[in-house]
Amino acid sequence: MDGRPTFTMSGSTRPASFYFFPALQGSAFRLHCVATRLWRALPIGRRFFRHSSSPLKFFSLASSLLLTAALPLLSSCSDSEPSIVNVEHNVVFDYKDEASAPQVRFSVFVQPSSSVLRAGEIRTIHQESGLEWHCKSPLVFHGGSGKDYAGCSSFFPPYNSELPQGIYNVYYKDLSDRECEAEFSLNFTPDFGLKPYSELPYYVANPNNERIALYNPEGILIYCGIRRENWKDNAAILADYGTADRMRVCYASGTLFFMLPFEPLQKN
Repeated sequence: MDGRPTFTMSGSTRPASFYFFPALQGSAFRLHCVATRLWRALPIGRRFFRHSSSPLKFFSLASSLLLTAALPLLSSCSDSEPSIVNVEHNVVFDYKDEASAPQVRFSVFVQPSSSVLRAGEIRTIHQESGLEWHCKSPLVFHGGSGKDYAGCSSFFPPYNSELPQGIYNVYYKDLSDRECEAEFSLNFTPDFGLKPYSELPYYVANPNNERIALYNPEGILIYCGIRRENWKDNAAILADYGTADRMRVCYASGTLFFMLPFEPLQKN
């Protein structure tokens, strides 16, 4: 269940361990916000939220009505043949501690032409070796600017093997079992997978390329972005994100993403 070839994995098992910044904000929260905004926009929804002392008790009813209203739209989406508009892919170097070499994996997210809510399966094949990866439950999220994506963040190389470089095919299948495909390539310096993060070259570990990821005690990502100017120490971070329990410093370099070890945020 770890994303290695020939294994089926769930895209929801590691909700905060992948590189694609819009997705790192959390798909469930985004979908909830969209549903709430649509419900409040309806006249009956506005009345419920305005006059109810406990608006949340109406949320299940709101969800049901919203789903009913959306069914015709979903049905129309099912009639459109899917195609892949864009592919976002990254090689991820995940460091567990200062001395060890990183765990290497790759992520692939596609932007389908049809509704991302109809995403059924993602698979990718390395052309030269024929190695194949499957994701039966892809992550889906709204990436902003009308760009919806589906994909997987945790495709691992075969056990005790290196991640193959070169050209890959990615296949997207919707809930009607209709499939489309696109190509992407993975290219990186193999030595990166053998070095501790202290040996990363300067152009990778550059402050301009730095991102900060904050997690709550349950391991859910609550922030990923640049280090704010006032974040001089942990206390300053906790002043803005009081529920944060730990953090990771990350560096991006093109399609490569380096995740440094977790650091606890002490609440003194």
